[in-house]
Amino acid sequence: MRLDDLVAAIRADDGAGEAVADPGLAAETRLRVMRSLETRARGRHQLVGVVTTLAILFAGTVSWALATGQVATLWSPAPPRVAPDVAPPAPPPPSPLPHRRHATAVDPTREVPRAADKAVEDPALDLASSTDPRPALPPEAVAPPAPVRPPAPPPVEALYRRAHELHFHGGDPAAALAAWDRYLAAEPDGRFAVEARYNRALVLVRLGRHAEARAALLPFARGEVVDGYRQTEAEQLVERLAHYE
Repeated sequence: MRLDDLVAAIRADDGAGEAVADPGLAAETRLRVMRSLETRARGRHQLVGVVTTLAILFAGTVSWALATGQVATLWSPAPPRVAPDVAPPAPPPPSPLPHRRHATAVDPTREVPRAADKAVEDPALDLASSTDPRPALPPEAVAPPAPVRPPAPPPVEALYRRAHELHFHGGDPAAALAAWDRYLAAEPDGRFAVEARYNRALVLVRLGRHAEARAALLPFARGEVVDGYRQTEAEQLVERLAHYE
């Protein structure tokens, strides 16, 4: 049906079969017809859009199911819900039976011993009641342990220590000389013999015995001692002692 025919039909309904030559009414009728057609067209477009969206969603779901192998899961119905198993309640513990006392038969013919007779017949009670007249012995005195003393040094080492102490800390050169002589007599080739001979020569210098001191220092000044012990110092002392001869 064309638009003009539709407008004519509406006019016929409005005029009850009589033609109306009013131009305003014709324009209003035409406007209503156009709005009705636009509404129908808009409804058809919306329906097409919804159907297209559903088709795209369905196609995407089927593609995902085919790619992941979930087709059976997609079309299978949901499993029925099963109620979890509930363990039956435990039976109550049995009530404890009342404790029964077993009556013991008493022999009426048996004579019960009296406490007085037992005290007389038992000699242990008399011993317990008696007191010991002997005085208590005092506890044994424990002697304290003896202090541990360090072992005494060997005699030769003691001689060296004594001479060393008199030489460096004593004020008597003669006593120091005698101590060095005792050590050298006991150990002439010991590990401290070289130092002892040099210190003995220094004591001779202090005592004013220059000739003996120079003779004792000459081996050191010539380097005849092991490793040239105090050679430079001995040379200077020998040179100075030469002026006192």
